[in-house]
Amino acid sequence: MHKILDRLSIRSEPVLYVDGKRVLDPRGLRLLSILDNVNSLLEASKSLGIPYSRVWEYIAKLERALKIDIIHVKRGGRGGGLELTPEGQEIVRYIKNNVRGSFKPLADFYDVDIHIAGSDDMLLGSVIGSIRKKSGLNILYSRIGSLRGLSSLLLGDSHIAPIHLMDPNTGEYNVPYVRRLGLEGYVYLLYGYQREVGFIFRKNMIVESIEDLIQNQYRVVNRCRGSGIRILFDNMIRNYAEKEGINIREITTNIPGYNDEVDTHKEAVSRIVDGTADVTLGLRIDALSHGLEFKPLKWEQFDFIVFRAITESNVWGSFYNQFLDLVQEGISTLEGYRLSKKFGKMIEP
Repeated sequence: MHKILDRLSIRSEPVLYVDGKRVLDPRGLRLLSILDNVNSLLEASKSLGIPYSRVWEYIAKLERALKIDIIHVKRGGRGGGLELTPEGQEIVRYIKNNVRGSFKPLADFYDVDIHIAGSDDMLLGSVIGSIRKKSGLNILYSRIGSLRGLSSLLLGDSHIAPIHLMDPNTGEYNVPYVRRLGLEGYVYLLYGYQREVGFIFRKNMIVESIEDLIQNQYRVVNRCRGSGIRILFDNMIRNYAEKEGINIREITTNIPGYNDEVDTHKEAVSRIVDGTADVTLGLRIDALSHGLEFKPLKWEQFDFIVFRAITESNVWGSFYNQFLDLVQEGISTLEGYRLSKKFGKMIEP
């Protein structure tokens, strides 16, 4: 354990450095310092006044830097609570012992009627905004990626997880991941819509396939680990590696920008626009709205995993009916979106 701590240092700001590289700012340090005193990441978010998506971002950033897990999400049901790994416990103790001053929670709690945590989506963001205005419901939308969204359900932090996760073995979307995490019996699957996914790049470039991206050494801006787009991209690289008989790690190491991760479609596309990256995997709507080229690859299924108890609450009827109406209204105006044949139907996954 001491070998990990030898790589950490805290300087006067206070800021956490790993191997001399700045990783966490003062708010990130404050978050880490209270993780052994809270039961969930939502509680940490509330008490510190930090957006829920930023909490996940801080943890993911430190885990990437150290290449270890800081927290453990229990499988097999919802509401298991937050668990620090042994390494995470050691790091929290280190921070508390080396940072002067008290990092007590601010107790700035906010009430949320519905917490939606998962994949980033333009249409969903617009629909949520409209429901807030029309119904007065306090809906929190945390764009943390599909797998993190399912983890949020497991932690008991959220009510709905929008996801688009393809099982590379079967090509089936979403249901396999719900079952792997042991969420059956705790959730419903609400069928949503489909989005067109492909390569996004500038007009002076040609990107027809994953081979073009790899062989031309184009600089990539990648999505965060656990997002549906990232899982799809990694699966494409894996298939290419198998076809060419190359080790996948060798390929990812040699793709410029592979470890340059962002949390949202907007952030990824902005990197293409400002010239700091050449290619990203994303949605047709994002390419068109920024005047970029788009090479379509497939239509993906975008569904919603709903915690059962919220469907029995007073807020569900109002939310669900408005959600169905507004999605159907909004989707007709967006290129690269279409309703799935089972849209609005709820099943037990």
